[in-house]
Amino acid sequence: MSRTLGTHLRYALAVAALLASSFAMVTSTAGATSTTEPSAFPVCGIVPNPAVHIVSSGSPCVIRVRVGTNVRIKFRTGFRWGDPVSSSKAVVVTTISRYSIGVDAATLHAAAVGQAFIRTTGTVACRPGVACPQLALLWILKVIVT
Repeated sequence: MSRTLGTHLRYALAVAALLASSFAMVTSTAGATSTTEPSAFPVCGIVPNPAVHIVSSGSPCVIRVRVGTNVRIKFRTGFRWGDPVSSSKAVVVTTISRYSIGVDAATLHAAAVGQAFIRTTGTVACRPGVACPQLALLWILKVIVT
């Protein structure tokens, strides 16, 4: 079965995107250190907040907060994000902000001492009629509540 030019292009873009994201994950974990500098927050999608301490900006990103802290997450544009889900009652997803194609942002609340993984997936948001790579991203954030 022969492939069309559009199929070849989509396949090549998907492979290139996967290679680029793999390279970014490998290089981002090499120098990961604990920091509270605002320049490190966009890596994890965390809106700057002095009460949030990044433990690791690798994959997954790990943050530490105290009980009662609210953490605002802003998801990367260009993707159609689903609802973020917490793996534990220690961290509760309290507010989800939506826009026309999916989730734009969310607020997490540190409800109890413990830890939780927050997960969501995003697919590339393409305009109708445009070749689009079949790419999905898994976004994971580990939250440690003290």
